[in-house]
Amino acid sequence: MPDGLDAPPQHAGSMAGQEPVRVSPRAGDVNLPLLVSASAVHFLNDFYIAFLSPLLPLVVANFHLSLALAGLLATILNTSAAMLQPGFGALADHFRRRVFVRVGPVLAVTGMGLMGLAPSYGVLIMLLALAGSGTAAFHPQGASTAGEASGRRKGAGLSLFVAGGELGYALGPLVIAAIVTWRGLDATWMAALPGVIACVLLWPAFPPAGALPSRSGTTSLRGDLGAAFHPLLVLWLVVFLRSVIITSYHTFLPLLVTQRGGALVAGGLAVFLFGGIGAIGGICGGMLSERIGRKRVLVLSFIITAPLLVAFVRSPTPWSYVFLALGGIVVYLSAAVTIVMAQELLPHRVGVASSIVMGVAWGTAGLTLTGVGALADRVGLGNALMLVLLLFVPALIAARALPQSLDAAVEHSG
Repeated sequence: MPDGLDAPPQHAGSMAGQEPVRVSPRAGDVNLPLLVSASAVHFLNDFYIAFLSPLLPLVVANFHLSLALAGLLATILNTSAAMLQPGFGALADHFRRRVFVRVGPVLAVTGMGLMGLAPSYGVLIMLLALAGSGTAAFHPQGASTAGEASGRRKGAGLSLFVAGGELGYALGPLVIAAIVTWRGLDATWMAALPGVIACVLLWPAFPPAGALPSRSGTTSLRGDLGAAFHPLLVLWLVVFLRSVIITSYHTFLPLLVTQRGGALVAGGLAVFLFGGIGAIGGICGGMLSERIGRKRVLVLSFIITAPLLVAFVRSPTPWSYVFLALGGIVVYLSAAVTIVMAQELLPHRVGVASSIVMGVAWGTAGLTLTGVGALADRVGLGNALMLVLLLFVPALIAARALPQSLDAAVEHSG
């Protein structure tokens, strides 16, 4: 059955004036232009959404904020970006025009790009809420678009999509810090302008989505969720536990490096090594899952990551950076795999499925950072980051409890 994605026009015959015939790819074929476009937009969206953290010290000084009000800015951005995703996912599954893939990143880039021009704290809050809403709109439909474009190679295809976002999220802080150091906080618009133009230029790359897989009856969203509730809940738990670990390291890595005498730029380098280099793991993990199975990739990722990150905390530089980069690669092996699993559990609601493991799990994990910080106050930041790794134990147990049907490796002919 054709998947409804437009292929490049192919001409039948050489008669002058003959109309080109559009040929849709066969079911299961990889639509590489669509997949690359979705991954590129994911890069752009996450590149700009990562601006807040490096700009926060300047924002605090500009508006004379307390740490509580500064923290509220991050809460508004992260909560809106995560918790609005299921609603946008449901809308994306209903309206198949891919409007959110087009408009969402533009809103995210615009909101973050105007941060430096905000005349007041209230306006800044509205801009961050706009940016968070844009990224919430993009992610479910972006992931479902990448999944549809991947055909049978969902593991490999979604790994490219995830890697684009991770690379953007790691590079964004480095670029905006350099621009603001050069031109000042009000120069954020200069960084945003090329992003908006790039997003708009990519709009034609997203034709209307193909038809959803056929199903009997008219099952409601509640019915689809109910049928897959138990395995989806277990998968959500796996992603939540992994996300607590990843967000804890992303958040506290710069502080740990500076506590040990490193410069601010060294803290930024640590974040890049963990997340940016970790994008390699995202690509490799999706491909590996098609050879050895989804669950095996999860288990291997969790088992190998823990000792690598313990070695990072305990080792002196420069060896600690080597272990950090390796730990980032291995922990992100499972990033695309869990999205594929969710889409396989809810094949008729891929937008909602993607939002559950990309948005809700990540957003809920972010709420635990206060507790991680409190733990660090009591036992030290390095010890706290090692204790967080104990969450891999229940994550492993939950991963083993996932349905066996999600563990089959994909066989390819030819």
